[in-house]
Amino acid sequence: MRIFMILIGLCLSFVSMANTYVFVSFSMPETLMIETLQECERLHIPAILNGLYQNSMPETAKKVMALSNQIPNLSLQIDPTAFERFNIHQVPALVVEQGDCFDVIYGTLPLVEELDRIQRRGECKDGVQ
Repeated sequence: MRIFMILIGLCLSFVSMANTYVFVSFSMPETLMIETLQECERLHIPAILNGLYQNSMPETAKKVMALSNQIPNLSLQIDPTAFERFNIHQVPALVVEQGDCFDVIYGTLPLVEELDRIQRRGECKDGVQ
């Protein structure tokens, strides 16, 4: 447990030095969506949606409110331009951006492991302490 907490601390310092985002979609299985958003909240990483749920603002608001009740400090944004900027075509996706450089990891690994992988082997690792 102690090693896990140290790893979280290292990842949080990494996150604070770069722009970090998690891309999600309401098309993800609900359990995966909730687990991913809970990790985002714990690590203080904003989650980004591509668009509206069922192409409806009222339905999207209901979904976001339900998620906010389960995850009180959730940071969730709707930003299709971010999906375009980072060329995101599948979710979940973790993006770490440092200046003009960015790294993307797709899949369902724990975010701490994905951040550690980027910090060790990503193209942007030299710009992050």
